[in-house]
Amino acid sequence: MGDNDGDRLRKLVEDLASDPGYASGQRKFPWRVSLDDAAAIAEALHEQVDQGVEARSAQIAAQGMVLACKRGCNGCCEEPIMVFRPEAARVARWLEQPEHADARAAFLAAYPDWKRRAGGTPAKLSAALFSGEPGAYEAAHAEGHKQGVLCAFNQNGDCTIYPVRPTACRIGHALDTSEHCNGSSPRPAARASFVPLSKFVSRARALLAATHNAARGPKGRIEALCNAVYDLLDKRAR
Repeated sequence: MGDNDGDRLRKLVEDLASDPGYASGQRKFPWRVSLDDAAAIAEALHEQVDQGVEARSAQIAAQGMVLACKRGCNGCCEEPIMVFRPEAARVARWLEQPEHADARAAFLAAYPDWKRRAGGTPAKLSAALFSGEPGAYEAAHAEGHKQGVLCAFNQNGDCTIYPVRPTACRIGHALDTSEHCNGSSPRPAARASFVPLSKFVSRARALLAATHNAARGPKGRIEALCNAVYDLLDKRAR
């Protein structure tokens, strides 16, 4: 990205973050944001999230604890991953590159079975998030996790979109063991707390929501990652 593009994107981010109404949908952003710009915003946020994860890992190590989360661990891959359009757009753009044709083909082959098994869970999660009912989303997410539906981007235990995976997949923070990360575990995994990262992720989600609205993502709802990426790939293929 050139200096002019970088400056333009930074100004766009400033404008999107300037009014909470853009994230909530109470105010309409003055112009439409392209999916390419939305994907670029997600990429920039992911880079900062990764820096926060590294800082958290350093703190955990200094305290004599071990972070169990790493590539190849699949407990979180059974969680319902819900995203706004910018993160889905980043994944779709990555899959459209010729060098990632195998990952794209694997996803398209796995998607129908994933959709069948996921059933109505994505719609329930989207409705719960915007219901305003305390704890509704958390309860729906826990119920969805118990279904044990493996993400369509997981092939033979590995994440096929690991470089462009969404924020939810970047901030895994189980301590010591991943034994309790799957939905069938009778007890939750022990979690690491790192306030700076948590605060940044909260701000990042607001920016992603504002960008989603400005990019004319589905109004008033968050989407399952697999559904959103499939939809974007399908539209581009037409």
